[in-house]
Amino acid sequence: MRSVLKDKAFLKTMFILALPITVQSFITSSLNLVDTMMVGSLQETAISAVGLANKYMFIFTLCIMGINAGANVFMSQLWGKRDIKGIKTFLGVDITVGLIAAMLFGLLAFFGPHIIMNIMSGDPEVITIGENYLRIVAVSCIFMSITQAYSTALRSTEQTKLPMYGSLLGVGLNIVLNWALIFGELGMPALGVVGAALATMLARLIEMIFVVGMVYITKNRVAAHIKEMFNYKMDTLCAYFKTSWSVIVNELIFSVGSAASSVAYAKISTNASATMQISGTIIDMFFIFLTGVGTASAIMIGNKIGAKEEDRAKEYASHVAKMTPFIGISLGIGLWLLAPIVPTWFKIQPETYQDTVTVLRIMALFMPLRSFNAIMIIGVFRGGADTMYSMIVQAGTILCYSVPLAFIGAVALKWPVYLVFLLVCTEEIIKIPFEFWRLKSGKWMKSVVN
Repeated sequence: MRSVLKDKAFLKTMFILALPITVQSFITSSLNLVDTMMVGSLQETAISAVGLANKYMFIFTLCIMGINAGANVFMSQLWGKRDIKGIKTFLGVDITVGLIAAMLFGLLAFFGPHIIMNIMSGDPEVITIGENYLRIVAVSCIFMSITQAYSTALRSTEQTKLPMYGSLLGVGLNIVLNWALIFGELGMPALGVVGAALATMLARLIEMIFVVGMVYITKNRVAAHIKEMFNYKMDTLCAYFKTSWSVIVNELIFSVGSAASSVAYAKISTNASATMQISGTIIDMFFIFLTGVGTASAIMIGNKIGAKEEDRAKEYASHVAKMTPFIGISLGIGLWLLAPIVPTWFKIQPETYQDTVTVLRIMALFMPLRSFNAIMIIGVFRGGADTMYSMIVQAGTILCYSVPLAFIGAVALKWPVYLVFLLVCTEEIIKIPFEFWRLKSGKWMKSVVN
């Protein structure tokens, strides 16, 4: 760890990139937390419905993150070469692929919310509430895809503040609109869950207008004309998908695995489902710190590879690996201490409260392992364009290990929700040797722009 602390240039760049990215990710993810918390004052059925509906939106969000991460691999290395023209081209690719995904997810949520909710729950009341929420939130898929594409281009060129300001604006509006539309304040009708959905959709729209508008008003370096973004040829698209398809699949597998586990928890009881919606939302907020460090690491390592400074890229990867245990232990302590406090913000039964505290503390114990695995996948390996290996490890452990265990524990063994969650968490132990070996091998470092 001493070598990390002595490398002032590394620490300065990491801090400058990671802090705004973390804040932005925290704020962006807060939209779902705000909905769950403010709806939580209604009833447990509403918490479960909004939480399960947001699992579908979580799958979409991670799909978009995968599309963005694939573009980020190219943009970061292109920024290392200071190739602005190439960055604008991949911004166009990012927008194109993102909009296609947004249309697919949005249309399904708008016209077939009953299909989604019937998969997520067997409770008729939960299904009905979730359908109403999903149909409205579906519209925000388009806004999110465009905002995240421009945010990726900005972050890749080491401009992290504008996306952060956009997210601050979005979550601030969401809180005010939630208060007005859920509870009928400011002369608005009290719409309950429907109000929460409308607030989220409007907040996403205004966030998009702000970020994209500021890029062009200030004539930012990523402010590309239509011809600059959409003049790419088929070989450019093929190069993108050759590297990015495994990132997109990786994120989809992670999100589908999370949603499948939610289905397993819901089979225990509606209270168990509410427990996991609350604790899952809180755990995701802590995971955002890992996403911030990982994304910053990917940008830094990609920049060095693009600038043909491979030895420095390897040194950065080593620094990141040494930092992760300390990050994980710090997050674990914070989660352990907050576990009894945060659930009190929700209107839940004593049994649900106790189960939520137990689940959060189980995650706190696994946080150091989860930190290493996450930052290796999101940061080091993606920064080095080694996307296939991470996808294989992720797919293997989720589809062949954690999801089957979730259903075995919930359906076959009929264990309580916290024991099923403990089973699922052991997935992190399985991943560690695979990630550690890959890091040591050096095979993760590849150039995609030379």
